Amino acid sequence: MEKEIILTDFAKVINSDRYQYTESDIYLEEGLNEKIATFDVFFRKTEDGGFAVVAGVNDVIELVRILNNTSYKEKKMYFSKILEEEKLIEFLSNLKFTGSIYAMRDGEIAYPNEPIITIKAPLIEAKILETPILNIINHQMAVATKASRVTRAAGNVPVSSFGSRRAHGFDSSINGNKAAFIGGCANHSNLVTEYKYNIPSIGTMSHSYIQTFGVGKEAEKKAFDTFIKIRKNRKKNTLILLVDTYNTLEIGIKNAIESFKENGIDDSYNGIYGIRIDSGDLAYLSKKCRKILDEAGLKKATITLTNGLDEDLISTLLKQEAAVDYFGVGDAIAVSKSNPCFGGVYKIVEIDNQPVIKLSEDSIKISNPGFKTVYRIYQNNEAKADLICLKNNDNDVKKIENNDEILIRDERDRFKKTKFKENTYTVKELNIPFIENGIFLQKNIDLINNAINCRNYYLQNLLTFSEERKRLIKPHKYKIDLSQDLYNLKYNLIDIISNQIEK
Repeated sequence: MEKEIILTDFAKVINSDRYQYTESDIYLEEGLNEKIATFDVFFRKTEDGGFAVVAGVNDVIELVRILNNTSYKEKKMYFSKILEEEKLIEFLSNLKFTGSIYAMRDGEIAYPNEPIITIKAPLIEAKILETPILNIINHQMAVATKASRVTRAAGNVPVSSFGSRRAHGFDSSINGNKAAFIGGCANHSNLVTEYKYNIPSIGTMSHSYIQTFGVGKEAEKKAFDTFIKIRKNRKKNTLILLVDTYNTLEIGIKNAIESFKENGIDDSYNGIYGIRIDSGDLAYLSKKCRKILDEAGLKKATITLTNGLDEDLISTLLKQEAAVDYFGVGDAIAVSKSNPCFGGVYKIVEIDNQPVIKLSEDSIKISNPGFKTVYRIYQNNEAKADLICLKNNDNDVKKIENNDEILIRDERDRFKKTKFKENTYTVKELNIPFIENGIFLQKNIDLINNAINCRNYYLQNLLTFSEERKRLIKPHKYKIDLSQDLYNLKYNLIDIISNQIEK
């Protein structure tokens, strides 16, 4: 009988595409493995043409830690089963990451074509991380960005991430809820997310719970009564009753009020109590239920609305003045339903300190060459523009550090420009080091180890952007420019290749 295959954490490292190992075999045979490669992780566009929310960087750092901490024996076991090139197997079994990783923080607000993560490492070390890194970043940034859209639509009404059952598997459920939280959700429902990331989970009740007590009005009343009696003295003593199993206005809300009052639950209760509506006209029913609850003296009873919600439906409900204290959102966030493929890419931008570029007949796919970083420019605490610069020897970086006058232009229309006069602005470098020459910089890693801190960082960032740039439909264009040195480098490389084509 064949031995059972057990996948350890190291499987996350080799959750890869075969071509990366095929290419690594060639690099090793040709002696190219000592070349230092620089790769950028970035995205080209978002669903609404606006910004995205960074999430997953912490898991990328953990991925590298797993690579370095896995034993030679365990690596050899994996690689011997999936590869046949003995020299490559031996090389990979001894491999540890000795390079550097610079990245935006989890919770950062990012725009298209900005390097979210930069990996600078010996060629094979950087090459084999491509798919596992993109797997992490594309999933978590899709969810965090969708959560940002939904929570911005909800305004001051908290949103709960209730999509575990619709997520695409185990890791998707756990890390997706974490990403949704970073992207603005107030809480989530997943137990393992709470266990792993220490973000408290919440829950209400299901229709099946009510149906286990029988059918009809009396069965529902017994279900409510039993729920309140047992749960009101628990540490997690939130009492939310689902009122639409049979009839929201004629049975459910009446049973809920009677059950609350008979069990001494009123506005003096030290926990959260209220109802959830999961079907029907949510705006109409919520307003009717609010009036009934208030007339019964239960003015602090909350109303949670669920059922296929997304940012568009939430916006409509709020315009119709739905009576709501909480929204519960499932698959719209869990699988970023309207834009499920985030589209992040992993492109080489430098080899042995020599910049490289990818051209395309589709201009959006032309890469920005060189080892880069991003500076965000603020005036009066408002984010005004981002400047993508070369990491080393960039004249615009020197100007920024000296707070000199700088000029921001549109890459494709250099006549569109904004001038920032000297000493009138502040800047923040968005890309910070997490690993340098194989050394984990724990002080910086600690910034993204706590999901609550990452969420707070995102919410604070959001306050620095104007309302016009945060709107969900056709947001006002945010200025993103290449430094003059980067612009010159990019178009000089394009000219070199264009001249070769013409010949």
